Amino acid sequence: MSNSKNSQLNLVFNVVLLIGIVVLFAMYFSDNKKSTDVVETTEQVVEPIGDQAEANVVGSTSAVNMPKDFVIAYVNTDSLWSQYEFVKDALSGLERSESQMKNQLEAAANKLKTDYEEYVRQAKAGMLSLQQQKDTEAQLKKTQDDGILMEQRMTQQLMGHQKNVNEQLTDTILSFLNSYRLEHNYTLILQYGYSSGLLSANPELDVTPDVVKRLNAKYAYDKNH
Repeated sequence: MSNSKNSQLNLVFNVVLLIGIVVLFAMYFSDNKKSTDVVETTEQVVEPIGDQAEANVVGSTSAVNMPKDFVIAYVNTDSLWSQYEFVKDALSGLERSESQMKNQLEAAANKLKTDYEEYVRQAKAGMLSLQQQKDTEAQLKKTQDDGILMEQRMTQQLMGHQKNVNEQLTDTILSFLNSYRLEHNYTLILQYGYSSGLLSANPELDVTPDVVKRLNAKYAYDKNH
């Protein structure tokens, strides 16, 4: 149960975070391209010859694609999931809700089973008239239908609760990371983890410990105020 909910939360967050990264990436290079377009239209271009031309092309491309102020950091989402207290509390809350719903459904099913067995016992003993049997069967059928509707309603409630948790988690983390990026002048903050597209990264770029520490501090403060 916990692993399933964790995977669903992780998937939603990863998708939304990836969208945010793509948007930031596109905005950055869009601005960079505009600035290089201005330079290209105002400077006089002298065509080089031979090897010198190829060297200049390589150098020019490198300068455009890798600006000096391009700074990247990343967050390990696996560590974030295991250490962020909001995630732990959210999963615990979902598990409690599911357990309560399961207990209610089991209680209703057990009562229906008991009522049905009592009906069969009385019918076999000749304790019920034909009309009483019909009425009891109709009541048992209604109870069964009510149980099915209750299960559907509870399932929808649980899904709605999970959706709200996903949205709150995503909004909280993305909002924090955007402020964190601006605070530290990062160009991009990437995600690194089992289900991410980042296969390898320099550990020096890992800001996970600081991000988790500050997220937990904010979460603790919000819970107490």
